[in-house]
Amino acid sequence: MKNRTISSISPLLFLTAVLFLYSCGTPGYEDGEEDRPEEEIPQTEPVAPDGILETVTWNIEWYGANDDFRQTKNAVRVMDSLDADLFALQEIHSREALATLLEPLTGYHGFTAGHVSKGQKMAFVYNIHTIDSVEAGAITDVREEYRQDWNYFWANGRTPLYFRFDYTFEETTVECYAVVVHGKANTADYGESYKRRQRAAEGLFYYLMDEKPRAGIILLGDYNDDVDESLYYHEPGNFAETPYDEFIEHAQHFEVITRVLSTDKESSSLNYMEEGNLIDHITVSDELFPFYMDESVAVYDAPLDYISEFESTTSDHLPVWAKFDIVR
Repeated sequence: MKNRTISSISPLLFLTAVLFLYSCGTPGYEDGEEDRPEEEIPQTEPVAPDGILETVTWNIEWYGANDDFRQTKNAVRVMDSLDADLFALQEIHSREALATLLEPLTGYHGFTAGHVSKGQKMAFVYNIHTIDSVEAGAITDVREEYRQDWNYFWANGRTPLYFRFDYTFEETTVECYAVVVHGKANTADYGESYKRRQRAAEGLFYYLMDEKPRAGIILLGDYNDDVDESLYYHEPGNFAETPYDEFIEHAQHFEVITRVLSTDKESSSLNYMEEGNLIDHITVSDELFPFYMDESVAVYDAPLDYISEFESTTSDHLPVWAKFDIVR
C-alpha cells in the first residue's frame, strides 16, 4: 500500500487538521507564550543628584549570553533599587547586551571594555545627572616586568578598564578615576590561578602608584579572591596571603574599604556563602579617604527576598556598594 501524500488528503480533512493544531497552541509553549515575552520592562525614574556618590560593583554572571528577558528584568529591578551613580559591572556579554540593559534605565549611559574580545566584558554604567565622562580605556602601560604576560595574568585578556569622570553636585565637582577589574578565577590549577591574580594585582598597584599618584581612585570589581587572606591554601587551614597584599600593606595610599565585610565573614558570592568569603571588593586611594562615609559598605542581599530563584535567574553574585559624601 502506498503512503498517502498531503495532496491526496481531501481539502476538508486537511483544513480540519490545521485548525485542530492551531487550537492546541504552538508545540513547546503555553498558549500565548512566544520566544520573547511581549511584556516590556517599565522605564525607571531618573536618580536626582544629592551630593552622595554611590558606587556599586556587581558580577551579573554571563549577562546577555542567552538574551534572557527574565535576567534583564531582574537586573534592572536590582539596579533601580540601588539608585547608584556608578555601577562597575562584570561578565557583560557584549556591547549590544549592555544596550539592552540600559534601555529601561532612565538617565543612565554606559560602555563596555572594547579591548576584551570574549564574552566576559567589564562595563561601567553611570548616572548622567551627576557624572560627566572625561575619558576611558584599558590599562596596559604597566611596568616592563608585568607587560609581557599582562593579558595572561588577567585571563581572557580582560585587563582593567578605567573611567575618569567628574562628579558634580551644585557648586562642587570632584574628579574620580574608577577602575573595574575581574581577577583570574580558580580553575584546575589553583596554585597557578593564585599566582596570576597575585601578579595582576601587583602590576596594577605599581601602575596606579607610578601613573596616578594624585588621582581619586576607586577600584571596584570581582577580585576573585578575598583580602584578609586568600581563598587559596597550600594545605587545609593554611591559607596563602591575599594576592592584593600591596593594597593592604600601603595603608597610607590605599584602603580596601570592603575588608571589614571580610572580617565579618560576609559574602557576596552565593557559591561562598557558607565559607563566609568575600570576593567582590572596593578599594579607594587616600585622595578619597575624606569623602568615604564610614560603615556605608554593604552586600546588597535584599534581592534574595524579592526575586525568586535569584541565583538561577539573575546572578550568582550580589552587588556590593559604598558611598562617598562629596560635599562634606
